[in-house]
Amino acid sequence: MGLLTIVTVVRNDPDGLRRSLESVALQATLPDQLVVIDGSDDPRSVPAIVADYPLLPLDYSWSAPHGVYAAMNDGLARATGDYVYFLNAGDVLAREDVIAVVTAAIAADRPRWVLGRVDFVAEDGTPLPAPAWDYDAERATFFARGRFPAHQGVIARTDALRDQGGFDTTYRVAADYLSILRLAADGPPLDLRSVFARFTVGGLSTTDWRRGLAEFHRARREVFAPAGMDALTEQARTARTWLATYGYRTLWAPGRPLAAIVARVRPRGAG
Repeated sequence: MGLLTIVTVVRNDPDGLRRSLESVALQATLPDQLVVIDGSDDPRSVPAIVADYPLLPLDYSWSAPHGVYAAMNDGLARATGDYVYFLNAGDVLAREDVIAVVTAAIAADRPRWVLGRVDFVAEDGTPLPAPAWDYDAERATFFARGRFPAHQGVIARTDALRDQGGFDTTYRVAADYLSILRLAADGPPLDLRSVFARFTVGGLSTTDWRRGLAEFHRARREVFAPAGMDALTEQARTARTWLATYGYRTLWAPGRPLAAIVARVRPRGAG
């Protein structure tokens, strides 16, 4: 048992895993538990890396790969902390006091969920702008304006995520978005307004943007069930985002660096 569990999911990314573990090892305060869920093709590769961090409170498990959200569910099932944070391979904590700041805040207030900021960077290391986020403004539009917390900026009560049934594996790229939407539908987070992590863009929610936008739309309908004018407005926002993204990807941006595209159009930050 403890206050905070960090879950790290990895598949065939030893360098990314090492960066993530190193960022935790450098923390002034360590988490109570660090769960590593490994779906790598070589089940010997990650244990060799984990062995380099004997001071971390590691709980390692290997299983045949069955999808990132299924692996995150495995991590959620193994979590013993009251709160859980998903820092997957390649994600890094931004500063050496992140866990100290977070644990002090959640110990004092015991919120349902906590919000922090995430520094987005392109694959070439170029910093990307992160949109400002205001709960009341986004809630009024069913969080459909393209501004939404990445899971690297969210810490939630473990029992709250379990009560949801964990991450919905029928989603390929937006199960984390759905999960955070459900938290947001119940009320605002404790907003610490500090940077938790750095995240390198380029995952499926960025590269498979058509699927991503469709799943974001599906998630909003599932959580909020908008009707009448609200449904039309939500559909219009989704269509506008689709057209803008399509224009940048196919008309304006051919041959331009991915960073230049993502800096201008990024559907949301669910990672």
